[in-house]
Amino acid sequence: MSYSKSIGAVVSIIIVSVLIYSNVARSNIAFAKKPPQASISTINPINEVESGSIIYTLNDRSSFTQMALDTKVQMDITGTINRTKLSQTFVNPSNEWVEGVYVFPLPTNSAVDHLTMHIGKRTIEGQIKERKEAKRIYTKAKQAGKKASLIEQQRPNIFTTNVANIAPGESITISIEYQQIVSIDNDKFSIRFPMTIGKRYIPGTAIATPAASVGISPNTHRVKDASKITPPISQNVDRPISIAINLKAGFNTASVNASYHDISVVDIDTLTKHITLDNTKGDNQADRDFELVWQANNSLTPELALFTQQQGDDHYLMLMATPPADKAFKQFNTPRELIFIIDSSGSMMGASMIQASKALVQAINRLKPTDRFNIIDFDSGFDPLFDSAMPAISMNKKHGIRFANNLDASGGTEPLEAIKFALNSRDSHTDDYLRQIVFLTDGQVGNEDEIFRSVRQNIDDDRMFTIGIGSAPNSHLMTKLAKYGKGAYTFIGDIAEVKDKMTELFDKLESPAMTDININFPMNINAEQALGSISDLYKGEVITAVYKLNAIPNKLSISGNTANGVFTKDIHITASNNTTGIDVLWARRKIDQLMNQYRAQYRRVDRDRVQADITNIALDHHLVSKFTSLVAVDITPAKPGIQTNITKTVANKVKAAKTATNSQLWMMFGLVIILLSVVTRRREQS
Repeated sequence: MSYSKSIGAVVSIIIVSVLIYSNVARSNIAFAKKPPQASISTINPINEVESGSIIYTLNDRSSFTQMALDTKVQMDITGTINRTKLSQTFVNPSNEWVEGVYVFPLPTNSAVDHLTMHIGKRTIEGQIKERKEAKRIYTKAKQAGKKASLIEQQRPNIFTTNVANIAPGESITISIEYQQIVSIDNDKFSIRFPMTIGKRYIPGTAIATPAASVGISPNTHRVKDASKITPPISQNVDRPISIAINLKAGFNTASVNASYHDISVVDIDTLTKHITLDNTKGDNQADRDFELVWQANNSLTPELALFTQQQGDDHYLMLMATPPADKAFKQFNTPRELIFIIDSSGSMMGASMIQASKALVQAINRLKPTDRFNIIDFDSGFDPLFDSAMPAISMNKKHGIRFANNLDASGGTEPLEAIKFALNSRDSHTDDYLRQIVFLTDGQVGNEDEIFRSVRQNIDDDRMFTIGIGSAPNSHLMTKLAKYGKGAYTFIGDIAEVKDKMTELFDKLESPAMTDININFPMNINAEQALGSISDLYKGEVITAVYKLNAIPNKLSISGNTANGVFTKDIHITASNNTTGIDVLWARRKIDQLMNQYRAQYRRVDRDRVQADITNIALDHHLVSKFTSLVAVDITPAKPGIQTNITKTVANKVKAAKTATNSQLWMMFGLVIILLSVVTRRREQS
């Protein structure tokens, strides 16, 4: 072959390689490969793990096989408090003694406070410990051949269960209990239970990662714990789940519905309903979020709910109040500058991209000629429609709608620079407008703290509203950004929801918020609010506050600023039922507030001080946190000393497409470089 022909061949390979990579990146490896049938002795590098695999370690090297998991969920909803028991049964079908590891999601606002390990007829209760101490206890028990379990928090909505020394053919059930406050919005009560974790896009340069890591992504300089939040995922694994709910709403319900699942509802009595997932079509799979929504008769949300608890010398009070919409939330005509940030990365491929595009088009159509707007599309980079916001006249809106309809899901998920651009793209006219940022994404990223810092530093007087898109959005990212941005959030999990959810969101965007909300107590009451301050309130929302008190007062008052002046309401407290669990909800919210402070600290001494405060509250209230874990150990050794303990990570089941990586591109370029070197050597030899 001549040199020119050789070069031509190499160029052709380069073009084909780029085209192949482009197609792979755009499809985002959306297909799921058949789970490998390798025997347990097969060793494969961690970065070659296919979807649906179970990772384990053997002689400090990583490999994979299959492991079964069955999940049962029992919820008891009383009024506005949900107590949930989540049971995970690990089944070991192999001939080896194994350690099961499962990375799983929980609601962002859940307070995890209980762990039990069930082995046959024996039950072992978990103990709360500082995280490092809990890990030490677990590791020592594992090495001693004892059965043990460990629950750790990786994010407020991502947890890990470790179960050591599962015998061949044995099953062990781990039960976790948590508590959460029911959401109330636009007269609708709801709870959301996440069932799976989508593939997180991990930015940054790889750094040292433990050889026995459970994740499919290495740690990076930007996400130092990436290996702990990236479990194997697949569309092909069997992940059966059952959900049973006892609903005692405290009022007659007009409707009870599940947003994305078929359910069976049975009336136990006039105020109690028993709800289960409908399994007439076969097992339900843990592959998307579950949401239950119920409404009162005549859509009359109670204007006030008070719950109290005494725990030793401490008293706790939870208040939920609904300001009258006609007085607090009259629509206003202030011109607005809306900046839409929309995710078109590979993880949005398919239904998520369609939902996001349709939601954006609906939002553009709601704009008034007095408004200004811009759209920023992001994947691995970002692309704004305009350099800065433009008037929402007919021509510009047509440009925006065309832009939205032409969005194509591909590439990585890098929202940080798009958010920075949005927050810093103010011009000389911006001060004449109310500036609102609307962020549409599935939130499948691992660098949440990096994004939070940027928003906190640059938000100024802007308001940020978030829309979680898809079957399993990252609720931690969406809710926290809305809090930092003094805005609101919503989730769209089905194309049929777009119109109603966007209408509700725009009712909030187009109405003034109630600001500077205070709960005022008598002078003799020492009140410690869990979150420090109450967030701005938008139309349809409910004031929710939890306090630790030295005594329960006879009265209190609520005040807040509205577009129509100061709103005040006096509340007289009569004898109320003693409700359990409010102390746990207070502690969970207090930890959330302290974690905001922890993220804001730059000096090690300041971070250590806040960490100590978080740890003490978590230990006092038996809560899992970033710095505390639950550990349970069976004191009886179960495993023969000669057996090894292989670690297997249970795969999450997903519906959504997966975020793109660069591995295919580097593989193609590596091939091209090899071919170029061969051609060059042949030329030199000739």
